[in-house]
Amino acid sequence: MKPVTTFKVFGEDVDVLVDAAMSRDNATVLIQTMHPGGGPPPHKHTNEDETFTVLEGDFEFLQEGEWTPLRVSEVIFAPRGHIHSFRNSGTTVGRVLIFVSPGGFERYLQEIGPLSPANDMPKIIEISNRYGITFHHS
Repeated sequence: MKPVTTFKVFGEDVDVLVDAAMSRDNATVLIQTMHPGGGPPPHKHTNEDETFTVLEGDFEFLQEGEWTPLRVSEVIFAPRGHIHSFRNSGTTVGRVLIFVSPGGFERYLQEIGPLSPANDMPKIIEISNRYGITFHHS
């Protein structure tokens, strides 16, 4: 399937396969490509559940305060309201398919994408709060 749109979030490629308009706001499906060590800080969603499937590479997922390794074709579910994160723990570029419900998460990613965590963290936090996403320490 060809992406509906592609953009970068903090330098990493995001391909949106299904957006909110296509799914009547029921889901967003995207593939995130990450370099070794890449991934978001621990965070919690108020509005979205996420299901992650590793397509390529080695990843670790944080849930309930513990990091769990995941390999190609393995799946993990991150329900809303729970602190979670994921990172490329391998030595090569990896890809993760992310199913997000309900739809619209791509709008958040597009809004924060051009910003830099090193320079724009107050703005990132403000946007994240607007979307019901909060950051936490691991």
